[in-house]
Order: sequence, then structure tokens, then C-alpha cells
Amino acid sequence: MPLFLKAKKMNLFPYFDAVDFSQYVDDVPFAWKYSMGATIEKNTVKLQEGRLKNIELAIVGVPFNSKHDDFKRTATPDKLRKAFYGLAGVGKLNIIDLGNLKASTSHKGNYLALRDVVDYLSELDIVTIVFGGSQDYSYGICQAFQSNPFFSFSTIDAFLDVKKGVESLSSTNYLSQVFKALPDLFQFNLLAYQSHYVPDVYFEKTKGIGVHLRLGKLRDNIADAEPVLRNSDFLTFDMAALKSSEAPNSLNLPNGLYADEACQLMKYAGASNRLKVFGLFGLNIGEEPGELSLNLAAQLVWYFVQGYLIRDRREPEQGDGFSVYSVEIPELPAPLVFYKNDTTGQWWVQVQAINNETRYFACSEKDYEVASSNEIPELWLKYVQKTDEIVK
Repeated sequence: MPLFLKAKKMNLFPYFDAVDFSQYVDDVPFAWKYSMGATIEKNTVKLQEGRLKNIELAIVGVPFNSKHDDFKRTATPDKLRKAFYGLAGVGKLNIIDLGNLKASTSHKGNYLALRDVVDYLSELDIVTIVFGGSQDYSYGICQAFQSNPFFSFSTIDAFLDVKKGVESLSSTNYLSQVFKALPDLFQFNLLAYQSHYVPDVYFEKTKGIGVHLRLGKLRDNIADAEPVLRNSDFLTFDMAALKSSEAPNSLNLPNGLYADEACQLMKYAGASNRLKVFGLFGLNIGEEPGELSLNLAAQLVWYFVQGYLIRDRREPEQGDGFSVYSVEIPELPAPLVFYKNDTTGQWWVQVQAINNETRYFACSEKDYEVASSNEIPELWLKYVQKTDEIVK
């Protein structure tokens, strides 16, 4: 398969094996017309070759897993489609399924193909949902954002996939390769990690600002993840983040996220105006996934779509619909300015860079309360320092 060329216009369809919707119709528990599959089919068949006008979300299947120097083809995306298409439709939504990415002759070719697909769809303001395959394909997705100095990505995983030494790119070390390729990464966040699997020293290998929420802290208040996801351009979810009783896999992890917690996180992610790509990986750990894992994975995608439907497109700089709070702190020469969305209750903080450029970052009400107590919010300070590094 030839590599993509970066271009304003790209015909994506030759790079995919199209979906045969007819094979899914009989597996829906109600009339097909009420299903998610029917919504996707209707929009997909209407597409003219090379034209993606008015499309909001696009599904991309990755039908291979990487292992050492080889990659194995897998039926996971099609099995996941069967479960996802069988869920209830969500009304008016311009979502399409591009099909499964055709295999290149190498790992690198697959990563680059995925990179350029994501890059092109993002240019068109289309949110990409990638599923199937191993989590190292997140590396290809991250490369699509190399030219974005404020690129922020989050991963939901029990592990921090970094390793020392020279070895082939894999799902257990892909983050090391991401940090190497993006040494000036603006922000990386790890959510739902398990402390007994992640030595503290591992975090020294990460790049950029980090908001890392271990499983226990996240469970204490899952809403802490909302501003983190609202600040993310890309979210990758490893099924290993789930408790094995929720989604059986060969790792047999006794702890992890519960299904309802994971679905709530997906809804937060879908509702983020900034998020451009959601990747769901690791469904092929060990043996082929069973129905329980597949059904939960399908529901994760469904709740992401639900979140997308409730996106509030208003931004703080637009003013309308926001309450503004100015907080004086003795140590600072100018007040901190917070914005609260009057409809959603979401908070933002303003950052004024040394070149007078103004940016807005998602935050929590806790950050506002800290500032109101005459303390400088740690996250705000990190954003200021990192932004100043970029604009110097």
C-alpha cells in the first residue's frame, strides 16, 4: 500500500476495505432502522467518492496487532462492529464507517497510513474513532499532531507503557517512542493507572505537563477526569484498564475500572470540543475477545458518541453564556481570570503568554477555589510556563 501524501484533498477510500453492512442486519435485537448500524449505513452509502462534506464522525478499523517484528491480521474490528451496530441509534448524526485499513508491508507503513488518515480527517474537523488492533497504533495517531505545539493526549490504562533500551515498537513501549518523536509534547495524562504496576520513577520518562490520576483517586471522584479529557486532542483507551471481571482478558487483572466508570469517562471524552481522535485498543489481549469484552467495548464507543452529541460549541473567548471570575493573588502582577459555562458548569482558566497571546485551558472548580484562597493553582502555573516556552 503506498504511503499517503499530505494534501488538502485526499481520496481515502482506496486505502480501506469497505464495510458490508448486510452481514450485520440480522444480528440486531430490534428493527434495523432503529439501530446504530442503520444510522451509519445510511450516511456511508450516501458518500460520493472523496467527498466528506458535513460528516461529523468517522470510524476506522485497524484489523491487525503488532507483535515484535511481525503483525497479525485480526477480525476484532468486524466483531466489534457487530456489537456496536446492534445498539440503539442516536438520532440525527452524520457518522460514517470508512471500513478497515488495508495492511501495508510493514509496521511503519501501517503507522504512517493511520497518521495521514487522522491528519486529513482532523483538517476537515471530523472526529475519528479508531478501534481494533494493539495500542502501539496510538503512535501513528500521535504523529498526526507533530506540527501542533499545544498537542495534548491522554491514555486510560492500568500501565505506563514506557521501557528503556532498543527494541521493536510494541504496545508495551509505544509511549517511549511517542516521547522520542515528540520531545516538546505539551501535555500527557495517564488515567486509571494502578500504582503497583507503575513505579514512580517511570513518570520521569514522560514528557510535557502531566495530570496523572491513579485508579483509587479517580474512583474517589471520577469528575476529576473531565477537565483532563476536555484539554485533550487525542484519547487512547486500553482495555487492560478494565477489571478482568468486567472485560476478561489474559492479563487477569483483579483491579481496574468498572464498566459504568469507563462509560462515564467515554461520555466526558466525547463531550470535549477539543478532542479529535478516540482510539480503543487492546481488545485482542491473549485469545480472541469474548462476547462480554466485545459488548462492553461497543458500549464504550456508544457512550463516546453520546458525549459528542452534547458538545457545547461555545468557547470562553466568545463571552456569551459564560460567567467571568477575576481573582487577585498577592504574588501575581495581574488577576487570574476564570470562566464558567453557565449551562454545563465547566470551568476554564485564562493564560496570558509573554507575547500577550491569550489561551484558555479547561480546569475544575477546585482550581478556582484554590485561587480564591490566595494560592496559585499548580496546573495554571505549569500551563503558563509551558506556553511561554513555546512562544519565546
